[in-house]
Amino acid sequence: MIFRHQLRRAISALIAALALSPLSIAPLHAEDIAIGEGLSIAWVPFFVADEKKLWDDQGLTAKSTLFASGRLVLDALTGGHVILGTAAETPVMFASVNNLPVRIVATMNRYECFDVVAAKDIRSIQDLKGRKIGYAQGTNSHYYLFKLLDKAGLKFSDVTAISLNPGDFVSSLSNGAIDAFIWTEPHQSQAAALPGGGFHVIRTPGLYNTYSSIIALQSTLDEKPELVVNALKALITADRVAKENPEEAIRIVAEKVKLDPAIARALWPNLHLDIDLDRQSLVAELENQARWASANNLVRPDAKLPDFNTVVVSGPLEAARLQLKAVQK
Repeated sequence: MIFRHQLRRAISALIAALALSPLSIAPLHAEDIAIGEGLSIAWVPFFVADEKKLWDDQGLTAKSTLFASGRLVLDALTGGHVILGTAAETPVMFASVNNLPVRIVATMNRYECFDVVAAKDIRSIQDLKGRKIGYAQGTNSHYYLFKLLDKAGLKFSDVTAISLNPGDFVSSLSNGAIDAFIWTEPHQSQAAALPGGGFHVIRTPGLYNTYSSIIALQSTLDEKPELVVNALKALITADRVAKENPEEAIRIVAEKVKLDPAIARALWPNLHLDIDLDRQSLVAELENQARWASANNLVRPDAKLPDFNTVVVSGPLEAARLQLKAVQK
């Protein structure tokens, strides 16, 4: 009897160990995960994971929803409509200053995402003075606008800045409601292709590189840590697939965001794809942007800058990497 009792205990312990082992690739039952994705070429791993069903390989049943901007993804995240999402660092900074527990668990690339799309009579960024400029408040285009105006020797008060949903940029430019806008592809090429050839892109290299980030709530990290880890494993795999098969990845992304594949192909080398997390640099950027927001009265006067070391969370990515490495041995 003692032997049987010891045997049962040993078997139970073995089952528990296997369930927690990094070698376990997927749970016994698929777990639902609602994902928010921004409408941008930046989110390559998410789009590849959707197309290739790489979520399934990690025991996840994914439902992906496309949003016009990362800030709208973040709104869906904090509203409980998605569990994992994409956003640049600026919306996360604003959320953190407002005590919303949004966390960055990884980044996907760093690249110069923005340019000015303007009427032909605006020949340089100095010509923006006195004009109506479209941007998306609370996003990194908001931050970029300040940096662009400073580069041109202008102040925010020198232009009429109009906050719009990114989906309205092209139509607003076409009907004359704005003279220019700041955003990324596919909106740039859509505006440049409008009939009459009245609009063009003004590039200002070296001004700003975005952190294309993967975000989740702290509550999700606390309550469903393995779900986040499994999602990151799917994205790491998708990132590798995109690097190994760039033409296929370009096709997938171009179809997803309605972008000419030739334009996507030209932008591809600038994306610097890599699922990573340079915690020190990202924290420094968040702190810098928080100081900018405070100095320009974009946050409450009584708002205290948070400890951004708690906003950038490296544990899930480290666990995902370890589990994938264990499986590959």
